[in-house]
Amino acid sequence: MLPHEQRDLQIAGLALLGLACSALRLADVAELPLVELVPVLVAALWFGRLWALAVALAAGVVIAAAVVYHDLDASMAALELVLLALTAYLVGKLAERDRAAHAELERIRPLQDVLAPRRPPPLPLLELSSRYLPAQAGVSGDFYQVAEGRHGAAVLVIGDVVGKGMAAARRSTFVRAMVTACAPYLDDPVAILRTVNTELVHQHGVSAQFITMLCVVVNPDATVVWASAGHPPPVAISDGRPLGDVPTGHPLGIAPEIRDLERGHCPMPAEGILLYTDGLIDARPPGRSFSPFGEARIGMFLGELDEPSPEQAVEHLARAAQTFCGGSLPDDLCLVAVRPRFESRWHGAGETRTAAPEPVASPLE
Repeated sequence: MLPHEQRDLQIAGLALLGLACSALRLADVAELPLVELVPVLVAALWFGRLWALAVALAAGVVIAAAVVYHDLDASMAALELVLLALTAYLVGKLAERDRAAHAELERIRPLQDVLAPRRPPPLPLLELSSRYLPAQAGVSGDFYQVAEGRHGAAVLVIGDVVGKGMAAARRSTFVRAMVTACAPYLDDPVAILRTVNTELVHQHGVSAQFITMLCVVVNPDATVVWASAGHPPPVAISDGRPLGDVPTGHPLGIAPEIRDLERGHCPMPAEGILLYTDGLIDARPPGRSFSPFGEARIGMFLGELDEPSPEQAVEHLARAAQTFCGGSLPDDLCLVAVRPRFESRWHGAGETRTAAPEPVASPLE
């Protein structure tokens, strides 16, 4: 059925409903309830406040006529008119908000597949998998990006913009585009974060709608270098422990420069690494005082798997978080897992990968 045909049928149905209620009111049925609420509610849900108020006004005319012809209580009729008007306004406003939110969702839904693709781009030397779970209808600011870096390196970023909707999606899209532009020329995650922050502030100005972001560079010699701007660190898929105790810097977008960034580096763990947004560790059942999912449970649930692949790791954690929350996440969740495709280092003469890396943090001057 075409939209205009459906609207015509709804108008006709509303008119018939209004006529039926008017006939009951004018027939002076004993102890008749406020049947005019039915067409008012239908008009509010289908068409919004203006239509609902118009129907309430028409019902008020009928009620006034019934008061005159049947000598009804005028004070009670006045209360009924007030109730009809309030119902029309409040229910119509809620219905309009719901339709506006649905329209925005449909308009920008394609952006979510751009910000957090269901399938990460293929890389010849790395196996990647991802999961994105929204907390509610709408487009969130969670995103990730995978780009080819200098000299065969791979640049992975994951981030979270404060807020939802079009504003958050625009900032996420801008950051992803900047990472893609920087990756072929910069192999230092600190330099990438600082460049993105500079351009973000230049484009959008300093804002309280900040962005947390983790940047990880996987080099061809199977080493990992990372830096964090207010974001949780990368963890090993084998046990869920952070790769290193590297302090995080300030989030992006709150100042023209970020000075307190430090980089960590270590060999790539044999089982691979996991990047995640805080929707994972902050997950908790709704309306209850339970503690959040937390970092410890990441290792606990990963420990239930036997040498998991990236796909198995993100799927297991995503289901665990949903189960822990009772199926309703309080915040959006994004997961990215990556591991080398080969048993030996792909750069160097047969050197074997180290399963237990010794991370090193290097502060920048």
